[in-house]
Amino acid sequence: MSAGKESVELRPYLAQDDAAARAASLCAALRLFVRHGIDATSVRDIAAGSGFTNPAIFKHFDSKEALALCLFERCYTWMGNAFRTASETVTGSAEQKLSAIVECALRLIDEDQEALLYVQENLRRFWRQASPETRQFSLLGHIRALLDARSGSPLERNLQASAIIGLISQLAREAYFGELPGTALSQAQRVNAIITRIIN
Repeated sequence: MSAGKESVELRPYLAQDDAAARAASLCAALRLFVRHGIDATSVRDIAAGSGFTNPAIFKHFDSKEALALCLFERCYTWMGNAFRTASETVTGSAEQKLSAIVECALRLIDEDQEALLYVQENLRRFWRQASPETRQFSLLGHIRALLDARSGSPLERNLQASAIIGLISQLAREAYFGELPGTALSQAQRVNAIITRIIN
């Protein structure tokens, strides 16, 4: 593998049938988009990072924006499926389900913080363009639904859900910049204590 070419093994946002150029382009784009932003990253940058040519990338994506949207939908679906599974496997209270989601998010940060950051940083940009299949699950809505059984106004629950998502996003940023001691998952007890204060 040449210098700068992305390793594409075990990436959660790749499909089994992705061609090599498509998979490497998605991996390189994610790294570059998180580091520099979508607008500051060129197709030439992605090609250099992937080890494939611009025409090879355009064989799979009509434009850089199409690549970025595909990447968003795949990362979002990965996160959404993980969050849904985490809460559905817990049969206890809403608080226990919320704790399972938080621990799931921390595991995802350890697994691929760039994918989680990319989704959080680009929700506003891509949400309305995303497919109906992608939009059928809302990360914020899922957390808010768990809080709906609690007392308080709808506005208060919205703010609590937003604070929880914001805390998870900030932890992903800290992990990305090497400012988080240990793994994200090792912070689960501390994070859950903060979330308990947010919702009580």
